[in-house]
Amino acid sequence: MVKIVTYNVNGLRPRVSQHGSLRRLLDALDADIICFQETKLSRQDLSGDVIMAEGYEAFISCNRSSKGRGAYSGVATFCRVTSAFSSQEVALPMAAEEGFTGLQDTAKNGKTIGDFVLEMPMEEEGLGEITREELFKVDNEGRSIITDHGHFVLFNIYGPAVEEDNKERVRFKLLFYKILQKRWEHLLALGKRIFVVGDLNIAPSSIDRCDAPPGFEKQMFREWLRSMLREHGGPFFDAFRSKHPERVGAYTCFNQAVGAEEYNYGSRIDHILISGACFHHSSYLEDHNIFFCHVEDCEIMDHFRRGNSENMPK
Repeated sequence: MVKIVTYNVNGLRPRVSQHGSLRRLLDALDADIICFQETKLSRQDLSGDVIMAEGYEAFISCNRSSKGRGAYSGVATFCRVTSAFSSQEVALPMAAEEGFTGLQDTAKNGKTIGDFVLEMPMEEEGLGEITREELFKVDNEGRSIITDHGHFVLFNIYGPAVEEDNKERVRFKLLFYKILQKRWEHLLALGKRIFVVGDLNIAPSSIDRCDAPPGFEKQMFREWLRSMLREHGGPFFDAFRSKHPERVGAYTCFNQAVGAEEYNYGSRIDHILISGACFHHSSYLEDHNIFFCHVEDCEIMDHFRRGNSENMPK
């Protein structure tokens, strides 16, 4: 068994300070693989106190875009050197890759996980012609780390949040997810198992948003995410919703400026998605799938919330 935690920390350094050290923060989360999003660390901020902890290996991606937003976005994956939950040391990856377009690692060493290569020039429905410069920008904001653990490939993702009237950023977000989907499809075609964890900045359905307005599910990115899920013909299990299909009030993101977390007024935009073959070798494939055979549970860590449970709607 491997335990995986995903957590949008909204600044890794303040979270480390709250716990006294990075090691204490990681130990408090008590998992083999811990994926942080929105670390808000520039490359100049990568000091030992926020990236080095005894017993863990770190894989980091920082924003390197030219927009002057160094302390912005960023993801980090911490893997236990020895699993606390399994005699097989599957937490440490065999390979790691920054970004997912394949351009970052192709530029550095000519190889990507699964030998993924985007054919250029390329066009995509809804986007038209896509330039190489645009693809580099997708990877340059520090929004993805891929780690290959042998039995599965893990994507730690921090998806863009955009205003609908900002056409440039809407195009960026659409390109981000279109290329990410291509990467998933490539790995699944190779027979790989995929775990996607992180803050996708998308609440897929009305049940995942407090007081969802009319037409909520018609939004383009929500339709895309639902198309990726098994119940809509896609390849992925939504781990939380598959385990808790009727649970309401299960949110992971809140407007901090108005204290919305105290009243549980939020959205579920942080996800664990799972796809691929079952680990069992069975000729009765309809009786076996990776989710129901191997996923014990998927819960939201309420004990890390700042809200007062007495104020939360029942």
